[in-house]
Amino acid sequence: MRVLRGMVLGAGIAYLFDPKSGRGRRAKLIDRARRLLREVTRLAGRRTRFAAGRLRGLSAPLRQDEAPRATDDGTVLQRIRSEALRDVGVSTSEVDVTVADGVATLRGEVGSASLVDDLVDRVRLVPGVRDVDAMIRVGSGSVQPQEPPPLT
Repeated sequence: MRVLRGMVLGAGIAYLFDPKSGRGRRAKLIDRARRLLREVTRLAGRRTRFAAGRLRGLSAPLRQDEAPRATDDGTVLQRIRSEALRDVGVSTSEVDVTVADGVATLRGEVGSASLVDDLVDRVRLVPGVRDVDAMIRVGSGSVQPQEPPPLT
């Protein structure tokens, strides 16, 4: 067995250090080794990025429970329009929304008192809303009793 290993090693050395073709064979061997190293490195990088993405995906529900950050009034207004007024049956042309210092003011006219209560509840759930002033008329012009707007 030892003799066989010695013969294989000697044949490999003779193949690589042949005076006529040895230089080209060594260069080809080095090029192939470098290519193999690059492929292994790329594969390891891909697998690492895949595992990191999976971990980010698994931890996403935990990150969503974080306390909402303070936002400006324009962002809160857009959130109210997109989240609170969606699927209620009220358009932004029927109910005007303004936000000042986190206080949302609703003005307009809707069809029922229960819809007013539903709108107020939904707006209160929007992150960034501290309070809601509802000055919404029901049906034919009767004003819902709510707090008057603050004097500024």
